Amino acid sequence: MKKFLLILGFLILIPVAALLIIAVPQLLNKDPDATYELRGRYRTSDDGSTYLVIEDQGTDKCFVNSKPWPHNSSQKGKISHGDVHIECGMYMSITVPKGTIYYFNYWGP
Repeated sequence: MKKFLLILGFLILIPVAALLIIAVPQLLNKDPDATYELRGRYRTSDDGSTYLVIEDQGTDKCFVNSKPWPHNSSQKGKISHGDVHIECGMYMSITVPKGTIYYFNYWGP
């Protein structure tokens, strides 16, 4: 019986350890000053202007509000707040709050 409980405890410990290995780094990497939502996160900009950062463009040519996006992946660019349409091979719309830096990083459904 003691051997069975030891094996059972070990089998329970494996998924718990795996969960901790995956979850803890994700929690530590969160920006405490940012607001997270489905398509990314945003935080207040230092100068009160509104910016967009497309963290994963997936292609060299991107368009924001039907205009060529001159910035590289993970580089911020000044934009107007409100509804923003992003096209980098795929098309997505987001709402960027005024006076923030919006970090767009999720193209999924």
